Amino acid sequence: MKRLLLRRVVRTLRISGASVVLAAISGLVAAQSASSPPPAEDVLRVRLADGRTMAFGRADLEKLPSESALAKLPDRASFPVTGVSVTTLLRAAGMDLSANLGSRAVVTRALVARAADGYRAVFGLAEVDPHFGHAPMIVVWKRADDSALPPRSGPFELIHTGDGRAARWVRQLQSLEVTEVP
Repeated sequence: MKRLLLRRVVRTLRISGASVVLAAISGLVAAQSASSPPPAEDVLRVRLADGRTMAFGRADLEKLPSESALAKLPDRASFPVTGVSVTTLLRAAGMDLSANLGSRAVVTRALVARAADGYRAVFGLAEVDPHFGHAPMIVVWKRADDSALPPRSGPFELIHTGDGRAARWVRQLQSLEVTEVP
């Protein structure tokens, strides 16, 4: 498809003036952008232990129920965070932790959060199971004032509101993966 369009541009160059060339080039750019998927950094992938994978863009996250909680870092006041809980994301991807899956199905699995720079944080799956009563883990994509996260943090960030240190908060979050623990 791209070669065909490029050939048309070359033919147009040979036949006519600059205005037609610009029209052909703009058509080529429009065709490429219409067929291109969204950039990988704007998609959060959720992969379950059985191999099912689902991708969520910002628009998809906006449609899911949001949750708010207070997060705290050392030597700072608590601050509100709002986004989609990991529990909700897993349910949307096909793993409903609110159903009675049984302890074995939960405590023998881990949740790995991966960032664009290769950073990983590992959680026991029980940390996002509502039956175990842990603080929420929330995926955020905007600040409290509705502005986008800064590039060093976004487009998505995972915040574990129960962690007093940010070591397991994952900036530039790209994926959440449920894996079996050997």
